[in-house]
Amino acid sequence: MLDHLRPQYAKGFRCIGAECEDTCCHGWNVVVDKGTYEKYQSNSDLRLLSDKHLVLITISPTASAHALIKLTPSFDCPFLAADRLCSIQKQHGEEYLPEGCSTYPRVARRIDGLMEKALSLSCPEAARLVLLNPSLMQADKSATGGCSPYYRFFLMASSADNNGSPLQYIWEIRSLSLLLLQDRAYPLWQRLFILGMFCKRLKEIISQRQIGLVPRLLKDYAEIITQGRLRSAMDGISAQTEPQLGAVLEIIRRHNDPKIGDPSQIRFRECVQDFLHGIRYDPSSPIESYTQFYAEAHLRYYRPFMLEHPYIMENYLINYVFRTHFPFGASPQGEGNDVQREYLIMCIQYAAIKGLLIGMAGHYRAAFGSGHLVKLVQSFSKAVEHCPAFLQTSNPRLASAEGMALLLKT
Repeated sequence: MLDHLRPQYAKGFRCIGAECEDTCCHGWNVVVDKGTYEKYQSNSDLRLLSDKHLVLITISPTASAHALIKLTPSFDCPFLAADRLCSIQKQHGEEYLPEGCSTYPRVARRIDGLMEKALSLSCPEAARLVLLNPSLMQADKSATGGCSPYYRFFLMASSADNNGSPLQYIWEIRSLSLLLLQDRAYPLWQRLFILGMFCKRLKEIISQRQIGLVPRLLKDYAEIITQGRLRSAMDGISAQTEPQLGAVLEIIRRHNDPKIGDPSQIRFRECVQDFLHGIRYDPSSPIESYTQFYAEAHLRYYRPFMLEHPYIMENYLINYVFRTHFPFGASPQGEGNDVQREYLIMCIQYAAIKGLLIGMAGHYRAAFGSGHLVKLVQSFSKAVEHCPAFLQTSNPRLASAEGMALLLKT
C-alpha cells in the first residue's frame, strides 16, 4: 500500500566494478565494524594485513565503527587491487567486506517496521540510475481517478488523538512533500519555497507540542498549493543573482579550506574549475564583473537543458527525501535535526549544485549534457555528504522567507 512512498528504484542498482569512472575505494577513510574486524583477526592472512593497515578507534568506538582502514599517500584503500577491484573480496569473498563496503551505495532505514533503501549519489552508477530516470517514482495505485492528487489531504482535520510524536504522521508528510516536489504547475524553486514555509510551520507546531494540529497543517498546505494562494507573492520575488553567486563561491572557499575540504576529491575540483571558467572568474575582480556571465550561462545553456529534462533535479530531491528520512533526519553526530534546519540543509545542497551546474553550462555551452551533470552531482555528493563540517551553517538569514528565495530563485 505504501510502495509509492518508498524508494523502489534502489533495487535496480548494480555495481559496474572496474568500469566505473570513480571508485568508492578512493578518498574515504573506510570504517570497519567490530564483527568484520574479528573475522580478520581469526584469519592468518588477513590478520597480518589488518595489523598493518587498520587502526582501532579508541574514542567512542561502536559495534558498527570499531576500526579505520588507513589510506595510502594517494588516498586509496590499501586493499584496492591494480584492476580497481577489492582484493579482499576477490580472495576471501564478500562476507569479509566491512558493513559499509558491502552495502554502499545503498542507504538503509527502517520506518514503522518497514526497511527501505535509498541511494547515495556519491556513486556514479547510482547517480545515473536516480538522476536520469524520467519515471523514478511508482504511481499511486490507490489514487482516485479524476481527483486532485492532494484530495486525501482535503479530508484531514485537527485531532486530539496522537502520541505526542510528529513521526506518527511521517507517511502523510512524506506524501505531501513528494507530491509537491513533482508538481510542475509550479517552477521547482517555488515548490521548494512552499515546502520551506510548510516546514517552518511544522517546526512551530512541534516546538509547541501541538502535534494534533499536523493534520490540519497538511490540509491547509494542500489547499494553498491547489488554489495557488502563494503564487502571486512568489511571482513577485526578484532573482538575486549576485548574492546567490556569492553563496556558491563561499561553498567553494569552504571546500578549499584545508581544515574542511578534502584534497583527494579530484573530480569535484575539476567541476569547480569548469564552473569558474564558465563564469569568467577572476579573484582580483569584484563579483559584479562576472555575475553577467553567470546569468547568461543560466539563460542560454542551463535553463534550456533543464526544460528538456525537468525530472533530473526533481529526482535529486526525491532521493534526498528518502536518503535522509526528511524532514526528520539526524545530524552527523546522530542527533535529531529540527525540521526547518533539515529543510535548510537540503536547500543549501540543491542551490550549490544548481549554481555549480550553471557555471559548468557556461563552460561547455551547447555541449553541456547529462554526463557533466552526473559528474558534478556525484563528485559533490562524495565531497559533501561524507564531510560533516562542509555544510554547517548558523546563518539565521537563510532560514527566513527572504533567505530561501535568495538560495532558490535564479
